[in-house]
Amino acid sequence: MTGFEWPILFLLLPLPWFIRKFFGVQDREGGEALKVPFFREVSHIKFRKGIFIGSFSKGRLIYLSLIWFLLVTALARPQWVGEVVSASSEARNLIMAVDISGSMSMDDFVLGNKYLDRLSVVKRVADEFISKRTGDRVGVVAFGTNSYLYVPLTADIDTARELLSELEIGFAGELTSIGDALGLSLKSMQEIPSESKVIILLSDGTSNSGNINVNQAINLARKMGVKIYTIGVGAYTKTIRSPFGSQKINPSTDLDEESLKEIASSTGGEYFRAYDTAELEKIYRKIDELEPSRVDNFYVRPVRELFFFPLGLAVILSILGVFFALFEARR
Repeated sequence: MTGFEWPILFLLLPLPWFIRKFFGVQDREGGEALKVPFFREVSHIKFRKGIFIGSFSKGRLIYLSLIWFLLVTALARPQWVGEVVSASSEARNLIMAVDISGSMSMDDFVLGNKYLDRLSVVKRVADEFISKRTGDRVGVVAFGTNSYLYVPLTADIDTARELLSELEIGFAGELTSIGDALGLSLKSMQEIPSESKVIILLSDGTSNSGNINVNQAINLARKMGVKIYTIGVGAYTKTIRSPFGSQKINPSTDLDEESLKEIASSTGGEYFRAYDTAELEKIYRKIDELEPSRVDNFYVRPVRELFFFPLGLAVILSILGVFFALFEARR
């Protein structure tokens, strides 16, 4: 919808009439004229009577009134005001560091009575989590032997979800570089300031690769004030078939829980163990409660200024009036 910022200024519309009525003088033909200090300099100029110069004709009155109306309209600041939209005071920077090493192919998670590999379940649950982070900036770091900034911090939640769904095991190598993954996540957060910075680290193994050790990453996170939540991924037991019948094994022998607990406790975060799909969903809900997205803090209406339209038209009409006046004077 459209409106005016200062509609009271329309009270200025009769101002020219008041000036002419109370401050004008009679010219030789009985009409009124304004008092001007440079009368002697212009009194010798002869003008023809016409629409713009000469007698105060009806056409001239309408033309000048239109210009004045446009100027007053511009002063009143016409605006287009959009629908109410929610805005947040400040976005949280949240990076998900996802392990895509070879061990994430272990199919010890059950979803819909079907065994799925760890990464597939992590992506499905993480997608639902990210979909609720409206108002935050979300990024994804994928790591294995190497670490990559897979999704830079962005407020485009839909794009982040789409790219996350395309993650595949082995893209970054078979080993696990937790220190490098944290270091890359922290470096990405340095470039985009925010009062609240959170990393969610998901891994099913032990850090056995990379150039940055875990302790270095912890110290850097503490200096930057970044909170890290860690999630150990892997079931406690899995039943497999063998020539000797069904056997139960521990598929998470490589999971370094102590290291993940140390990372979380040292940075003000928490450690969680995701041993099945339901528990992983609970973990994300818990993190969402601990670190709620910053949305609907206040509401705003988008405003677009429109004053330049009447102002521009008034300027154009004024210039045309001057040209017509000069033309009349030379005839």
